[in-house]
Amino acid sequence: MNGYERTLKFVLGEPVDRPPFMPLAIEWISREQGIPYPEFIYDPEKRIRSYRAAVTKYDFDCVLPDADFYEQLEDFGAKPLFDGKAFSAAPIIEDVTEASRLTLPDYAPGTREGNRLAILRALAEEFKGIKYIFGIAVGPFTEFCNARGVEDGLCDLMDDEDAVEEAMRIFFENDMRFIDAQFEAGADGIQIVEPCCSLIPPALYEEHVLPLHQRMIDRIQRDGGFARLHICGDTNRILPLTLGTGTHILDVDYQVDVEAGAKLLKPGQVFCGNLSPASDVLNGKPEDFAEKVRRIDAATGRRIIISAGCDIPPATTVENMTAFHDAVTALAE
Repeated sequence: MNGYERTLKFVLGEPVDRPPFMPLAIEWISREQGIPYPEFIYDPEKRIRSYRAAVTKYDFDCVLPDADFYEQLEDFGAKPLFDGKAFSAAPIIEDVTEASRLTLPDYAPGTREGNRLAILRALAEEFKGIKYIFGIAVGPFTEFCNARGVEDGLCDLMDDEDAVEEAMRIFFENDMRFIDAQFEAGADGIQIVEPCCSLIPPALYEEHVLPLHQRMIDRIQRDGGFARLHICGDTNRILPLTLGTGTHILDVDYQVDVEAGAKLLKPGQVFCGNLSPASDVLNGKPEDFAEKVRRIDAATGRRIIISAGCDIPPATTVENMTAFHDAVTALAE
């Protein structure tokens, strides 16, 4: 059973040999492959080679060729800067109303999103039907917060909900167009990345962001693809809402009570995650992975793709990644 088949069957509740192994490993892959992070981000050929080599070497069941948090926003005019450790970008709008002045990207060759499509096409040529191929869409609320500055964006939502809802429209429209383009490029499913949603009250998420997520997920899953909704942090309070989107895969960080949350899963839904990226994956001992993985698997009744709750820290050792993989494959029935 290959990674594509394993992922498809596991999510749909059909018999599999073992749960899929699909950690979020972005900068970790860059470092493991010896590619300077800025080159990994901006050189499509180097990113293709890096993901091709790493997912094969470490037996990942999926390919999720992400780069940095500002990939889509750069095509709206953001200027990410690398400080030697991480990328950051200054806000591109100074007022919530300025979002209406932004122009939708065209995905031309050489643009950030154009590069993503080229990368997906290349990886699909090799891995289609072998590993599950995910595209990525940074969700409309997080894109707005990045465009405005996270603190100011959160304050805007508290001060003028209608204005923020209007400001999210252009980012939502880009998401829907980019989802279609990534499917055309060879993606099997799409990960929606929305970390800022864990920073707002459930009522605001339900009223202003949930309807957009439902429309994105309906589109992703319309033709049989899997949506993978990623909201890191403590999302216990919004689990009924996020699962209510209908997403097939819901990422859950280490703060989430997955044993209680598993009772909310509907047929054709699974969690993904729950190991702590820092304490379990980065700083954990190789010999401890087996027990941690078995515990999470048992707590959810095998309704979870065991991964870290967010990105694998880039300093994680090869020994720990290998132990992580071996612990998951040891769950074979």
